Amino acid sequence: MDLNQIPSQPFEQARPSASQPNVETNIEDDVVVGLPTENVFDPFSEDEDEILSAHEHDDEETLPIPNNPPLQPQPVAIYNPPPHFLEFPNEIQQDSEYSHLLERDMVVYPPGTLFVGQRFQTKEQMQDAINRFHIVNHCSYKVKNSSSSRLVMECVHHDCAWRCRGILRTREQHWEIMILEGPHTCVSPLISQDHNKLGSQMIAQSIGEIIEVDPSASISTIIAHIKSTMGYTISYRKGWLAKQHAIENIFGNWEESYNKLPGMLQAMQMYVPGFIWKLNTQPAYQGELLDEGSVIFKRLFWTFKPCIDGFAFCKPIVQVDGTFLYGRYKGTLLVAVAQDGRNNIIPIAFVVVEGETSDA
Repeated sequence: MDLNQIPSQPFEQARPSASQPNVETNIEDDVVVGLPTENVFDPFSEDEDEILSAHEHDDEETLPIPNNPPLQPQPVAIYNPPPHFLEFPNEIQQDSEYSHLLERDMVVYPPGTLFVGQRFQTKEQMQDAINRFHIVNHCSYKVKNSSSSRLVMECVHHDCAWRCRGILRTREQHWEIMILEGPHTCVSPLISQDHNKLGSQMIAQSIGEIIEVDPSASISTIIAHIKSTMGYTISYRKGWLAKQHAIENIFGNWEESYNKLPGMLQAMQMYVPGFIWKLNTQPAYQGELLDEGSVIFKRLFWTFKPCIDGFAFCKPIVQVDGTFLYGRYKGTLLVAVAQDGRNNIIPIAFVVVEGETSDA
């Protein structure tokens, strides 16, 4: 069918009569009025986003509803495909060459992989892949244009031809690399000590398993790990920030943990018979103004019923010992203990206070 033979109007405008008034509707209603003769584009075309953005602010039109007879429901035949249409052969499922085609999630490529058509679920994932590409190849780039639907980058050297452009596919809701020019012609054979694209968040992903096993791992261990895996020697500050990000990713945020504390204590009181606790807070201020919606943790006391009952059979001597809390918010954990007739140590009560002071 030749689109040039379609008349300029989608359909002939009906003349209003006395029996049928002229009714108008907005173009956003679900009414099929015909095929347009301008701006026809293929849904798989690369210019889809440009055409959509060009008509984003077009004024709304009003079109009359054609006098079409109502559609009558038609019986639909249910199609049952054969079993071999629904299942993949075992040799395809076990073949690693085609296994990525059976997965619904985005394919995860090895570091340093970058090509036209590569897709990502978020903009952050695309930036992370571009950063890893430059870290592996010992080069750098700068962002020329960044928005909620587009990301344009180029090499930091003006005489280098490397360019990259990624956009957000609104229909599929994923990011895709559309233009990739290069390769880098400015790559230096010398490897620098650190890389400006090797950030603390990327390092935190690399050391996640180390921090999960040993949260008290030293910064020198982190620096040595990055040196052996990525070939760069990071600074002490970057390693410390990466450790804090890794701890937060694994164990949660500091503020969120304190906010969960009252709920956890109430759950303990509900499910642990005889559990006793008391939480003290103090007002929070934003500068000199009182923040009525927030309070600051001050002290916490808790004990268990077996500890209370066991103290009746202990020697009349109570000892208190404490240890410092390490983290963003400091404090001291104090434990009151006693001894039974066989010199076994029994904990009696626990408190978290600001320090070993007479007031506490």
